[in-house]
Amino acid sequence: MGHVSNYLFYLIPIAAGIAFLVSMTIFFRPAKEPYLKYLSIFLLINFLMEAGLGFLALSAINNVFLNNIETLLVVSFDLFLVREIVVRKSAKTVFIYVLTCYPLFALIDIFFIQPGLFHTISYGLGCLLVVAACMYYFWELFQQRSSPDLVRQPAFWICSGLLFFYTCTFPIYGFTKLMQALPTAIIENLVAIFVLLNILLYLSFTIAYLCRLKTWTSMSSS
Repeated sequence: MGHVSNYLFYLIPIAAGIAFLVSMTIFFRPAKEPYLKYLSIFLLINFLMEAGLGFLALSAINNVFLNNIETLLVVSFDLFLVREIVVRKSAKTVFIYVLTCYPLFALIDIFFIQPGLFHTISYGLGCLLVVAACMYYFWELFQQRSSPDLVRQPAFWICSGLLFFYTCTFPIYGFTKLMQALPTAIIENLVAIFVLLNILLYLSFTIAYLCRLKTWTSMSSS
């Protein structure tokens, strides 16, 4: 991957760092949604992992294993996050089974099915699971009798960001092996798109915290 692509990857930890800093407002103005605190803590972990991946890429050091572990943790946490957001107990029970089985399958894929390679099989499955989870959240949302103000709903911004990100990154990450044969210029463009998708995801997380603040509320109503 070219030097331009390596430097572009530094935009991802920057976006993650900004999202984490904004999420710190949850500890100064507590919310009734505990998942916002979980997300804030994980954003710090995610920032450190993204910074490590960016450093390894810039140093031309193989970061496949770290990338596998990072994506495994991120997908698992995102599934856990949506589980905390949804309301129905039966759905939460299904999420528990998914959260138990998916990491095990991903580890088998990383160490035995595709050792030394990016775990395209389990990551593709993870993308589909997160997309399905977010779609279920929206189904629950549409089933509500009242009409909530979505602009002020952190869960709406979080699930919208996750749905868009995993829908778009599935073909990029899921077909990594096929893309290796593409011309360098096309790969550079795909990397730029991937970086943009990450920035948009962290932006959705940032908005999820900002929408709780009075300043944001007054701006949205004006």
